[in-house]
Order: sequence, then structure tokens, then C-alpha cells
Amino acid sequence: MTDGLLPPFADPGGPAYDDGALVVAFLRHEPAGHSARFHIEGPVLLADREVPAALILGPSVVLVRRDLPDGPEDARTTIERALASEDLSLLDPETPLAVPVALQIVGLRLSSWDLWGTDLDEAFAAVRRVAVGESALP
Repeated sequence: MTDGLLPPFADPGGPAYDDGALVVAFLRHEPAGHSARFHIEGPVLLADREVPAALILGPSVVLVRRDLPDGPEDARTTIERALASEDLSLLDPETPLAVPVALQIVGLRLSSWDLWGTDLDEAFAAVRRVAVGESALP
């Protein structure tokens, strides 16, 4: 149970970052924080207060939403730059098992996701684990 309203109905909590630094904090599993464009809620990076933009599935495994709505600055580009700065790379564009993962974590049925990480086998194992209902965060 929370102590009050959650975004988008209230300002997100935690420390303030710039957009790129917040994505890096998200990748490093740092406590919830926020920037002008993003905020962290557990394994989910949300854009514009309510749009799931990325899902973290393991220490170096991230799904990035391909079908993000465009904004003042393309959110996906910001996320991908931060991922690359942390030595993650695009391993599988439009990963088919990402849809059940997105359904498990954020309830999105129709969405498209790219799989980012450092090791393809580890990334696919994390996607399969979460697709069957296990926790996204280790």
C-alpha cells in the first residue's frame, strides 16, 4: 500500500536526474527517481508519467518499447543512448516473447519491444523466465 497518489496523479518521488542519468540509474537498479521525461517504478521505466518505455528483466537485460509515442525529444533514442553508454547492445529487434512479458509486468497486450543486453543467451533466458511469471528483478 502506498502513502499517497502515484504518477500520473502526483509528482514521482525519489531523486531528480536529467533524462539520460535517470535511465542509467534505472539500469543500475538504483532507487526510484525521476527526470523531466521519465520516472522509475520498480522494473519499469515510464515516459511522460504513464507510458511504459522500458522493462528491466535482469542485471544486463532490458526490453525497450519500439512503439513509443513521439514527444519533444524521442524517448526511445534517449533510452538507447543510455543503454549503449552502459555497454548494452541491441540483441533482438521486436522480440516475440516480449509481448507476454509486457503483459505480465505492465498489462500491455499490443506492443512491440527490442531486447537489449550484453549476452544473447542470458537475455533470452531472462525473457523466458519473466514470460512464465517469475520476477523481473533478481
